[in-house]
Amino acid sequence: MIFGRHELYLYFETRAYSLHYEKFADGTVKKLDVPYELPDGWEWAKLGSYMDVRDGTHDTPKYFDSGIPFVTSKNLGDGKIDFKNVNYISDEDSQKFNQRSRVEAGDILMAMIGTIGKPVVAPKVEFEYSIKNVALFKRLTIEQNSKFIRDYLQYSEKRLRKCASGGNQKFLSLKKLKEILIPIPPSSEQKQIVSVLSDYLSLVECIDSDQNALQQLASQLKQKVLDIAMQGKLVPQDPNDEPASVLLEKIRAEKQRLYEEGKIKKKDLVETEIVKDGDNAYYQNLPDSWEIVPLKNIVNYRIGKTPNTKNKNYWTNHEGFPWISIADMGKDKYIGRTTRKITNKAVEEVFKGIVSPKGTLIMSFKLSIGKTNLLGKNSVHNEAIISIFPYWDNNNVLRNYLYLVLPIISNSGETISAIKGKTLNSKKIDVLPIPLPTIREQQEINTKVMLFLRILEIIS
Repeated sequence: MIFGRHELYLYFETRAYSLHYEKFADGTVKKLDVPYELPDGWEWAKLGSYMDVRDGTHDTPKYFDSGIPFVTSKNLGDGKIDFKNVNYISDEDSQKFNQRSRVEAGDILMAMIGTIGKPVVAPKVEFEYSIKNVALFKRLTIEQNSKFIRDYLQYSEKRLRKCASGGNQKFLSLKKLKEILIPIPPSSEQKQIVSVLSDYLSLVECIDSDQNALQQLASQLKQKVLDIAMQGKLVPQDPNDEPASVLLEKIRAEKQRLYEEGKIKKKDLVETEIVKDGDNAYYQNLPDSWEIVPLKNIVNYRIGKTPNTKNKNYWTNHEGFPWISIADMGKDKYIGRTTRKITNKAVEEVFKGIVSPKGTLIMSFKLSIGKTNLLGKNSVHNEAIISIFPYWDNNNVLRNYLYLVLPIISNSGETISAIKGKTLNSKKIDVLPIPLPTIREQQEINTKVMLFLRILEIIS
């Protein structure tokens, strides 16, 4: 199991409950309420009694194109100080500010206003600099391990933010900083903790890097497997299979029946032709039993709608009807939860009571083209998504095949520019060229590709 910085420090310090003492310069002693008992040799201390806690100026002096670097909280991050993007102040202002807050190598700097935290051990540099809205922790003895305190402060960032006051611009006062309790191990253990933590986090970074590379490889493998499947090379051929042309005849017969029942219009019976492109890999050397067919010829589809967002009668934060946007579409096959819900009133007035039933295949065709999902429950969606209904589909075999291949086909088709990103219009959706295998091959392609995708998900 991989642990991060937070979990490691919990491991190093977590114990039961105890009472410790704080010693003052005049010799008096006061009991400290502390969260838990520490190992032998460790002591609880307030940060203000373990280090000299100061702060930089909170004034805003005049800035110049050159001069003394003026470090603020925005210049702290990733464990270092960004000197390339600092403002500059005069030597006179710098001397005034540095009378109480001169930064020396080994000191700790931490943002105390705004994004509180981001502790950094000050590096040794060949120039002086001043600080603004930054807490300064100076060591009281040379033996103190700044890196240990830095790591502990970084681990404690959430707690530090809770101690802050203010509205949008949070502020952590020096008084509260000095009162923060920290567990202090012996010097030798501090060095060991810092070393182990550094090695461990380096390992985590390597794992993260390898994980990203593995995910990229998984994406490429998925694309390659689907390419192979769509060219008829993933599943062996069987001369006893009914060719896809027979499936097309069944689809035509079903469309005629739906027309006679008044469920589709006459224009839906008119078939679209595809101008075959010899350069397209999906048209080359397909098995004889396959067909290249426009999407419109084998499915009916419906574009969604967005109810008036200003009409409070159409939207609800409570139990309502799922309304899907592209942001709700993800890598999972089924969509269950949606970010927004609409009321029954919106379903009746905007969608005329027509919803897409559970199990419907949906696809995005604007901005983010070719995302596909199946509905986990009865739902509606916005106008950037279509619900797709195959005319003839035994046991959802064709639906599941389209779920796999449409992301590739829709992104290889012609697109037109939109204000944001790309989009397909209805004419382009109609003629998306679908390599149509026999029913048996569709089923085997679905099974093999889904198994492969589950394996990729596990290893990546």
